[in-house]
Amino acid sequence: MSRRCAELLWGLATIGAIAITRLIPVESNELWRFITAFAFLYYGYLLGNTILPKIKSIKSIWLGLLLFVSLQSLVQTGLYYFGFRLGQDSDAISLISAIFLSGLLAFFFKPRISAKARPVAHNSRPQQTFFRVFRHKLFSTTLFLAAVLAFAFIIKNAAQASTLESIRTPWPLLPKATITAIAILWMTLLLSSLWARSAFLGAIHGFLATSATTFIAPLIYRLGFGFDGFLHIASEKILLGSGFLEPKPFYYIGEYVFTTWLARFADLPIAQIDRWLLPVAAAILPTLCLLTILKDKKAGLSILALLPLAAFVSTTPQGLAYILGLTALILCLGTAKANVHFVAPLIVSAWAIAVHPLAGIPLLFVVLATLSVIYLPKKTAIAVSAFSVITAGIAVPLLFYFLSLKSGTSIAWNFNQLFHAEPWLSRLLEFVPFIGNHFTVWPAWASLTNRLIPLILFFAALLAYKSSNDKKERGACLVFIFSALIFYIAAVALKATGDFTFLIDYERSNYGDRLNILALLCLVPPAGLGLNEFWKKARKVPLIIFIAAIAFYSFIAAAASYNALPRHDAIAVSRGWSTSRYDLEAVQLIDRDAGNRAYTVLANQSVSAAAVSLLGFKRYTALAVGETPVFFYPIPTGGVLYELYLQITYNEPSMDILKDAAELGRSDLVYVVLNDYWWRAQTVAEQIREIADQDWDISDGKVWVYKFDLRTDSNDAPAAAGL
Repeated sequence: MSRRCAELLWGLATIGAIAITRLIPVESNELWRFITAFAFLYYGYLLGNTILPKIKSIKSIWLGLLLFVSLQSLVQTGLYYFGFRLGQDSDAISLISAIFLSGLLAFFFKPRISAKARPVAHNSRPQQTFFRVFRHKLFSTTLFLAAVLAFAFIIKNAAQASTLESIRTPWPLLPKATITAIAILWMTLLLSSLWARSAFLGAIHGFLATSATTFIAPLIYRLGFGFDGFLHIASEKILLGSGFLEPKPFYYIGEYVFTTWLARFADLPIAQIDRWLLPVAAAILPTLCLLTILKDKKAGLSILALLPLAAFVSTTPQGLAYILGLTALILCLGTAKANVHFVAPLIVSAWAIAVHPLAGIPLLFVVLATLSVIYLPKKTAIAVSAFSVITAGIAVPLLFYFLSLKSGTSIAWNFNQLFHAEPWLSRLLEFVPFIGNHFTVWPAWASLTNRLIPLILFFAALLAYKSSNDKKERGACLVFIFSALIFYIAAVALKATGDFTFLIDYERSNYGDRLNILALLCLVPPAGLGLNEFWKKARKVPLIIFIAAIAFYSFIAAAASYNALPRHDAIAVSRGWSTSRYDLEAVQLIDRDAGNRAYTVLANQSVSAAAVSLLGFKRYTALAVGETPVFFYPIPTGGVLYELYLQITYNEPSMDILKDAAELGRSDLVYVVLNDYWWRAQTVAEQIREIADQDWDISDGKVWVYKFDLRTDSNDAPAAAGL
């Protein structure tokens, strides 16, 4: 009781210090940062000891920190939806609330195991000779140095390849040896987990191998990777500056409150926080979770290479929710061995829902199903877990259906497709390892790996189920396997019945693909156990076969990393071009030329992303009350203006299209932006120039800008200018 009283007193003292810093009428940022850092470290330590009672305190603090951040972010999310202005006051309230909730968890839940009572791992192996110890240390050191050198090679070259140009894929900018270096990193991770037997080295190797892939995009794409990220950063800037974001979005706030809080606390640019948040989290959280749960089964760390890394190379709320959900799923396995308190996966799942409900809600039901088979009586557990797994599978399609009815989102539903064999057969064929008549070795192997990984995960999960002697662990593995199957079925159903007409054609299957990612995430925890069992058996086979297995793993891992970033090769063709400095120049030129006049722009995704980056959400218009407002640039994911842009670039340009754009944007000034990489750029440029009032040429034809002033006669002789 004395220790609990001491914890209570520390909590009261911290809360008092927070209150004093908010009441002092002078600048006290450094004091505030010190108190906040102390609260995070102390309560991270406290929660870690509470949630991971069988693990040494210093090793459990990472989970305590994650739970404390989760609690604070959940409180901040609640404050936002209740109308509070987010800022220093909300930071203080959320910090005090997190301290209070942490104290309650530590007080009421299972007490910590004292140092004397902690289980001591007895080494049953015979005493090793000096030569054996030396050889082991030398091997571990060699692996570590090889990993560090390979990592340094990749990061150095990625930083040097940083570009402001438009690119389809980063791979041509990197040395050809980059893939080899990535393969070396994954190989050293596997070898270290098999022989080093050091949790610290395992964590380092896991971080280096994963981050070597997830850090490439933030380093090379200097202006930003993808298009959604620009929208999220613009929203975060508004929330950071004003404390409000209207209208209140149903999604994303769980991420926004964390990034804006971190920007205030650390005084860092919000764009840099957003750029690195997910790549860093993806390199740290799965590795630490697996090390905590696997304990002496460290070969299971090899599962890191089979993660859907493409979802983690650029920060989005969806990706962050995936990582948090995966963390919760892995922690569920820990509850089966009583290594982790059941509250941990629930708290992390709650934060995942606040970040992105479409990812968090299904994974929460999987967590509930897993916990039910671990804690409830058998008959009750079967009923609850079955209900939870089925609910997890149908949650996303149902959410989309009801949202389309309520908000009028343009989704065309055709439920008759469920009874056609074609979508189901097509999905089954996707698992068949066949790539057609392609003779380009590496691209063909990379594409084949995409088909192999789900099969490897599935059979590894089955191996974990069959080899486990623990009933609770077997039950958890079974829940994960059935959840994955349900998500695959739901993905086929959503793709077959729902046509997301508000998206660009080639992105309309994205929501179904997200369910496929949820399926892969469900297979990761049991597959980690299964791979550990596989490598344990593989060590007993002839050496040549064992070496072949390690080489095969390294090739698969390298191909998975290659697939994580956009590809443009003989088999896979990337459709997207990154935002460039010329796109930024075009946006600045248009805004400067328009002056105070309202204007509408027809442009591609890259230019629209540049506009959001520079101008934020400057202007929206609505044609009628209740209609969806139209942004004055085509939004990066599609929309009505983007359809007009496609018409003017694919078909013959006409004034009728421009008048439609002007009506949508409620302006009489329209600009058209054309990039030189557009496949019909030269032809379309000549056609548009003939009807434009004025045109600009940016950087010797990298980008063309055309002006149409609908207050004048566009058939008059156009004026042309060059930059």
